[in-house]
Amino acid sequence: MKLFKFFYDEEVFEKINFLKNIRLFCGINEKDLIYILESLTERIYLKGETVFTQGDIGRALFIIVSGKITLTVFDKETKKTKQIAEVHPGEMFGEMALLEEMPRTATATAAEDTKVLMMFNSKLENLFLSKPKIGIIIATQLAKVMSSRLRAKIETAEAMVMRNRRSTDK
Repeated sequence: MKLFKFFYDEEVFEKINFLKNIRLFCGINEKDLIYILESLTERIYLKGETVFTQGDIGRALFIIVSGKITLTVFDKETKKTKQIAEVHPGEMFGEMALLEEMPRTATATAAEDTKVLMMFNSKLENLFLSKPKIGIIIATQLAKVMSSRLRAKIETAEAMVMRNRRSTDK
């Protein structure tokens, strides 16, 4: 650890410590986290600024360093926008873009000034080719994240069905 601190400035060290706590990078050593850090792009979004819009083609995953992002969807039937999630520091969003360049399913807006790290799918593909061991860890963690989100969505839908059944049974 002391040798690591010797070669890198404090800012890099802080970013590496931040990445250690991101689920996507769980199990990756510090040396490889430096390699990942080189693949990330940092950006600040001002309060109210749109990160991406529902329907945009996704090309990057976002990890929140500081601030907060609101995810909303536009319901074509009601013609209203509905908030579906808030994303906080240490959390990520837009991960489906790493798997396929498809239209975004929601709009992401900075709820306050927000610093993010972006991983573009082209950078991830380069990581897979140049460092397959890192790529396997990231792909496995990405699958786990998406699986848990899908499971939560299914459980929420099942709970709604059960509530509706109980209310119609009365």
